[in-house]
Amino acid sequence: MTERTVRHEVKLQRSVIVILGLLALGVCANAFSSVFSVSEVSAGHVGHTNLGSINHPIQIVCQKGC
Repeated sequence: MTERTVRHEVKLQRSVIVILGLLALGVCANAFSSVFSVSEVSAGHVGHTNLGSINHPIQIVCQKGC
């Protein structure tokens, strides 16, 4: 008797490959996120109650190790 080998190939669309690549990149970025972290960040304002508007933007100031 002769042995038969059945071989199945799965072809993925380019969009699926791109999505899987982005997911893999995100997992790697999450694994090494401690290398790129900032030790301390503070957000402050100057007494305005309407924060985040065009007239009163939020300012983020990095302290210690930036």
